[in-house]
Amino acid sequence: MNNDKPVKFSVVIPTYNREKFIVETLNTVLRQKYSHYEIIVVDNCSTDNTEDVLQPFIQSGKVQLIKLDRNYERSRARNIGMENATGDFLILLDSDDFMYPNNLTDAAAFVKNNPDFKFFHNLYELVDSDGKVVRRYKFPSLKNQIKAIASGNFLSCNGNFIHRDIYQKYRFDDDRPLIGLEDWEFWMRILADYKLGRIPKINGAIQQHDNRSVYTQDISALEKGSNSLIEKFSSDPHLSDVYAKYLSWIHANCYLYLAVMANDGKLYDEAKKHLKKAIEIDHRVIFSLRLARIVRKTVFKL
Repeated sequence: MNNDKPVKFSVVIPTYNREKFIVETLNTVLRQKYSHYEIIVVDNCSTDNTEDVLQPFIQSGKVQLIKLDRNYERSRARNIGMENATGDFLILLDSDDFMYPNNLTDAAAFVKNNPDFKFFHNLYELVDSDGKVVRRYKFPSLKNQIKAIASGNFLSCNGNFIHRDIYQKYRFDDDRPLIGLEDWEFWMRILADYKLGRIPKINGAIQQHDNRSVYTQDISALEKGSNSLIEKFSSDPHLSDVYAKYLSWIHANCYLYLAVMANDGKLYDEAKKHLKKAIEIDHRVIFSLRLARIVRKTVFKL
């Protein structure tokens, strides 16, 4: 990449029925102090007024809208966004997330100062609709990035920058069994081949609200998806080699995630079932802080 030429970013935003959130998401992108970017919104055939609220952005040329003929879920929408992107780096953003003003400025500086990194991320936090911080996440060390990502999806889909060489080659798996785990599976495949860089600064936010997709997922479907993920990684020669030491750990962490989902739905008996399954799959989870937090909520309902 020519260091004298400004880095261009493609911001890809999949959306479905987010008329109440997407305008503010777009405004946080448009308030960036860095100007070399494009915004691509991929609408999964929303049935609300999403397209109407997007019209001012489209007519002003600030947003490119790709409207799909039906709801293909997030994976297909993200893939279509990547296929239409022209940036040197691509960043995925959900349509209820926020970017902080220096997000792209810091990313451009990172690219200039770290030309060997084709994949890097910044930190993010959980905020309410007023922007008040609800939770500051702890992010794992990257000394062993394979172990870090095998322990859970700390990357989410907020603040991850993917070089053109990657986003033109890799695609989200849009098989329905993996819906809900598709972003974790995607990052694990990329991290099997690329070193992950980090901007150690909170430059974005996930917005807390009752309609977040993590609160509307089918737990039984997620269980099938976790088994599908492990089967896929076990049968792939390259992935099974890279993650050989961590396949049972990944599987156990899938069940810890199911326990979290069950707790969020106040299905505490179901959460206990998933906790037991996680321990059966890999006894090492007994010593994890994540297990302790889940057990506390399952038992004491806190």
